[in-house]
Amino acid sequence: MNEKRLKSDKLRFRYINQYLKGKYILDIGSSEGNVHKLLKESNPDKKFFTLDTSGESDYRVNLDNPKKIKKKFDTIIAGEIIEHLESSITFIRYCKSLLKKDGRIILTTPNAIGLQYLRDPSWCVYYSDYRGHTQAFTIEMLKRIFKDEKFTITKTQYINAFWINNPLEYLSFLIKRLRPDLLIVADNNN
Repeated sequence: MNEKRLKSDKLRFRYINQYLKGKYILDIGSSEGNVHKLLKESNPDKKFFTLDTSGESDYRVNLDNPKKIKKKFDTIIAGEIIEHLESSITFIRYCKSLLKKDGRIILTTPNAIGLQYLRDPSWCVYYSDYRGHTQAFTIEMLKRIFKDEKFTITKTQYINAFWINNPLEYLSFLIKRLRPDLLIVADNNN
């Protein structure tokens, strides 16, 4: 793994780790990066489960056509997933179906008004290639989706966990809305 990715994963870990809630944690799309490993090492009192489309995960699910899982979780981590899917609303509803009452979603995704998109509007958006992004979000767009699905948003934040050692990174320290990633923490009220 390259040094930039490791640094990025450590930053994401620090943002996500502080918002974990409860004992049973589902990490969606955790087969890439070190975030899952760092979370498990730092939280030995919690039970982590993984969900992915492939790899050695506890649950293998196509998130564009998800199957039900009987287990319910206290926290779902959806790091850098929603931008790859056909329907963000279907994904959030699916996550809600997997949450316990008062459960929590911690979601990160690239910022649609972040520097990477302002510099190149087509950055990583390839609808025919699901390794790329099919859509991009702003905080306001995500807040609307979560509120429509009856979640209470407890935290929104622009985070700098993608462009590491890039000269444009310094501009995003001055103007937070230009940071390349978004963090949303939302609690299930039903």
